[in-house]
Amino acid sequence: MKFRLQKTFPQKDFPLLSREWRWRQFALCHLAAVLLIISFLPGSPLRGMWDAIDAWGFHVLNGSVAGGGLWAEAAAFANTKLFDVISTAILVLLLLSYGFFGRHGNFAWRMSGVVFLGLYMLILVYGRRKLGIGEFDRLSPSLVLEPFFDLDAMFEDMRVKTRAGSSFPGDHANACMVFVPLLWMLGRKYWGLAALALAPFFMMPRLIGGAHWLSDALVGGTVFALLIVSWAVYTPLFVKGTSALHVPAMWKLKILEKCWNAVFRRAEKKSG
Repeated sequence: MKFRLQKTFPQKDFPLLSREWRWRQFALCHLAAVLLIISFLPGSPLRGMWDAIDAWGFHVLNGSVAGGGLWAEAAAFANTKLFDVISTAILVLLLLSYGFFGRHGNFAWRMSGVVFLGLYMLILVYGRRKLGIGEFDRLSPSLVLEPFFDLDAMFEDMRVKTRAGSSFPGDHANACMVFVPLLWMLGRKYWGLAALALAPFFMMPRLIGGAHWLSDALVGGTVFALLIVSWAVYTPLFVKGTSALHVPAMWKLKILEKCWNAVFRRAEKKSG
């Protein structure tokens, strides 16, 4: 058995990742992020539009559970810690599936990209959350608007999350909006589409439950995604990080190859 090892980054297998600075796209992402956050600031001429969108979104989404029933129960479960664990596991499984079954690049390079993507999100997305970077002191809509249909009161045994200490930006939206484009850039269209199809199931529950405003996702999630993703894909960062992780991956595959061949040769000798 022979493993195909490559020492240099295979650009043709990962054409959406950049080995050089793409200054134009990088600058446009940062400009879009700045303009979007300015439009949301108090006193902005567009703030009234965001407030109207928030009120409309809350009444439509939270109002959908007014009748109780199976839909309300599903929405309640999707706002529990258990569902958070399940959704994280699904995203990790999707990443690993790409690493094992992706068609472009060899296994070592794909898995190096998977590990770097995971570490990058862990440091910047979850690190931002733990440090509270970019958070606005904003009450959840469940504490501000009426009528509010409280899933936690409907299903007391589930411990449903219907409010957040600081609602902006939406954590789940932030994570999904970073994960989708990064996997798209790494694994190309079909893996990106798979992530995109899953994203609404992980982003919507907090909006339905009333813990977050629609603008927490549309503004907060988008702003951080523009910044985090642009640093990964419009600079050499992703390529260099993946290449650094590929060195130990190559050694492991080389060891695996030697072990496999040794076992295979022994089996041949015994059968001969």
